[in-house]
Amino acid sequence: MSQRTVDVHNHYYPLDYLNYLLTRTGHIKAVQTGPKTYVMKAGDVIVAHIDRPGHYDLAARIADLDKAGMDTQVVSKTIPGPDMLERDQGVYWAKRINDALAEAARLHPHRLYAYACLPYQDVEEACKELTRCKQELGFNGIQMFSNCQGEPMFLEKFAPIFQMAAAYDMPILMHPTVPLTGKILDMMKIPYQLYGYTFDTTMAVISLIFHGVFERNPKLKMVHTHMGGMVPYLVRRLQDSWKGYSKEWGLELSESPDLTYQRQVYPDTASFYLPAMKCCLEWVGADHMIIGTDYAHRVGDPEGAIKCIRDLGSQLNLPQADLDLMLGANAERLFNLPPMPGRSQTTERVAASSRVAAS
Repeated sequence: MSQRTVDVHNHYYPLDYLNYLLTRTGHIKAVQTGPKTYVMKAGDVIVAHIDRPGHYDLAARIADLDKAGMDTQVVSKTIPGPDMLERDQGVYWAKRINDALAEAARLHPHRLYAYACLPYQDVEEACKELTRCKQELGFNGIQMFSNCQGEPMFLEKFAPIFQMAAAYDMPILMHPTVPLTGKILDMMKIPYQLYGYTFDTTMAVISLIFHGVFERNPKLKMVHTHMGGMVPYLVRRLQDSWKGYSKEWGLELSESPDLTYQRQVYPDTASFYLPAMKCCLEWVGADHMIIGTDYAHRVGDPEGAIKCIRDLGSQLNLPQADLDLMLGANAERLFNLPPMPGRSQTTERVAASSRVAAS
């Protein structure tokens, strides 16, 4: 049997949430642009597009998965999340979204699993909802955005969420939201999707490491979207900056932050650019790369996601064991996915290639 393919970075707008956003007239809202197309707006800025029905229609999604050869998705909500809404609306809609994700997983067993959607603007409520998602809904991971209404996620107020994620063995998908650099990008007219989103998740993940969140939670695991943002391509800069400047900033860890990243963070493959994939693979190894398609956004490539991994294997002459890890075995292990009928599951497989760390 062939290895099950698993996509851990993709998005779904429950239809009732989309309809709610269409009724809003404030800072966060949706605007219909065609019979089946929409844009999501934060103020005057378009932060996301809906061009494919699979973004909100489960039947269309499953058809797209079949066409792309993708067996399974771990599904998340995308921007704008309920954490961007007013407190009461955020708490309410996080629960509604999670109910919709649970129903999607129920309707499509083995095909769809879910990340918990949390109202981060109220940490106490977020923790309650996370407990419900784990204990009642059976979710496999947690979606987190790169900041919460301008607040960085390393702040002590968010610590209980990371503690619960580690205790529940639920990986966190670190996904961008309106970036902290948004006003600068607005001024320069650079789309957030180019550098804003990838830089925001880079700052989020690295600041969590710098401020000891991973060190205090050694069982914490995180998927870093868009192929790890900027981290895998500036490793020497990360090492040197930590060595040269961390004390000046009052930062202290028991190890260099690049080692923490290699051990506890999993870049997804949502870049699809082979030179970047080679660079990332050389640093983190095949046992830490994982499929991300960014379906159904414009920058996503669900049809090409599997092909780019196979092309990477062909160019580097990788063993099939390494390809299987990236195609799905890593995700099966990380998210504790049950076996899928008709597909192999080798969660104990070890990467055959050696990991080459940056010096």
